[in-house]
Amino acid sequence: MPFSRSAWPARLALALLALLLCGASLLLWHQLKSTEREHVRERVESQARLLTRQLESSLNAQAQDLYRMAQLWNHHGRLSREEWELEARISLQHFRGYQAIQWLGPDLKMRWLLPLEGNQAALHFQLTPAHPNFNLAMQAKARGLASFSNSFSLVQGGRGFILYTPLYIRGEQDRPVFDGFLQGVFRVEALMDELLDTVDSADFHVRLLEFGHPLYSRDQADLSAPLQQELPLHLLNNRNFTLQLSPTQKLTQQLVSPLPQVVLGASLTISLLLVAALALALENSRRARALQAGNRRLNEEVGHREQIEQVLRDSRERLQLVVDLTDSSRDGLFIIDPQNRNILHMNQATYSSLGYSSEEFSRQLKEQPEQLLLGFHAWLELVRQAHRDNSTKIFQREMRRRDGSIQAAEISAQLVQLNGHEYLIGVSRDNNERLQLEAQLQHLSQQDGLTGLYNRRFFDHQLHGEWRRLQRIGASMALLMLDVDHFKRYNDQLGHLAGDDVLRRVATALQGCLQREGDVACRYGGEEFAIILVNTGLDGGEHVAQRVHKAIEELNLAHPASPLGRLSLSIGLATTTPSQNNQPDSLVAHSDQALYQAKHQGRNRTCIWNPAN
Repeated sequence: MPFSRSAWPARLALALLALLLCGASLLLWHQLKSTEREHVRERVESQARLLTRQLESSLNAQAQDLYRMAQLWNHHGRLSREEWELEARISLQHFRGYQAIQWLGPDLKMRWLLPLEGNQAALHFQLTPAHPNFNLAMQAKARGLASFSNSFSLVQGGRGFILYTPLYIRGEQDRPVFDGFLQGVFRVEALMDELLDTVDSADFHVRLLEFGHPLYSRDQADLSAPLQQELPLHLLNNRNFTLQLSPTQKLTQQLVSPLPQVVLGASLTISLLLVAALALALENSRRARALQAGNRRLNEEVGHREQIEQVLRDSRERLQLVVDLTDSSRDGLFIIDPQNRNILHMNQATYSSLGYSSEEFSRQLKEQPEQLLLGFHAWLELVRQAHRDNSTKIFQREMRRRDGSIQAAEISAQLVQLNGHEYLIGVSRDNNERLQLEAQLQHLSQQDGLTGLYNRRFFDHQLHGEWRRLQRIGASMALLMLDVDHFKRYNDQLGHLAGDDVLRRVATALQGCLQREGDVACRYGGEEFAIILVNTGLDGGEHVAQRVHKAIEELNLAHPASPLGRLSLSIGLATTTPSQNNQPDSLVAHSDQALYQAKHQGRNRTCIWNPAN
């Protein structure tokens, strides 16, 4: 009886230890679940931003057809109806989101309209001050820039948008004279359906808001409202729209990992095994003292020990099963002591994905942590700071493989204090494929699909960036605007496929004329190209222009409609030293004026902008 009373404190201590270990396991599980939820939220937000940018890029790409038609109009004078209808039909065929393409004359009356079917109500339309878009159209006329309207009731029925593109022709003394609007009319549902069909939007419920009010929605069957995202959607130059995206349960389930449950099971199992081992030690001690009572209980004790040993074997098998489960994960799981960098546990994916053996990985972490995980000590401080601030604990790092190459790694790290000692639990994942995909998408957004040169969007970004840089160092820059001579006639006689091939060959020739890093050739629009030359004065610009003329001449591309009998270019050259008193747009305008002068002086030549002219 006294012995039984003395065993109760030890058993109570074991029970308290079991509760403590189980509590620590649950805390670890809760921390991993919180980290995973944050990771899922960030992934959903990243995919939602990508979908929004894809929608904007898709609409911008389609609007380029209207801008190109307007540039033809402005450069060559009013198009004939046959030319206009040909261009309009091509745009309608390329993009089904159009309700109609129209020309409003300078008196703001409807002149031309395609397609006629479904748009008969707009045949006699006239834009008056009573129309909700009148002020927007007048602002577009005053600025000379295209403007995308808010939604309004179409005369054809339903809600829609209009892209107003002002048109100009040359009047007296070569001054631009307003010649009406080239209008792209879109019905809300048709436009959004077509844009969403061009991107992968099946994982989201999509709703378009205008000034906070629903305008369009495409619902999926299973919504996950807690992760709903609201992102601004820029429809061309209109910033009054918001895109509301809710991920589906299917998407969120794909992003969820079973790792927290595995860790919880492993932690609880290890805790119970530890308590069981302590209990076994207590029992063995009790039985050892009981042996002193006599040999009578010896056989019973032997049998009981055999049973306990069987339990231990079964427990080790279950523990090995848990370890094998973690080894089957593609993500690396490791638990280390950050003080001495000893590894308490790691699964196979932790070291095998880097080409190490278990022993090599442990030795490398112990002896050369900075070589294995670049910036290891700085990263460890970031983990501690994130733990103190209760902020995100997902880090983008680089790890060195056994062959010396670098592998990108996304590491989720958590510090745990247990019995006064600090442990670091980490989950690593190779996300190099996702980083490469993001870089590829960035490159595609800056590249012209036909010629392979940089596009107009990259041109604007590069021109403003180099302008600011050269302004700081006081260096000069040159800009060449190039236009293929008689290109419309070339297309009319040989067809658009031949015209596309010529543009590609011209683009290759232009790229070959650039010899310095930092100089870029871009497709400005249609048959127009632009070359930005940094740290370059007038002599350098003229030298590159001569190389371009020579390269085009060496191509010797036949042009039946040209007086020369071969393809040629007209070039406008302007140079400047960026300062606070001028802007990049002025350099573009000066180059364009020089190009206009070269075309009027007989083409196949380079003209230099001179402020005295």
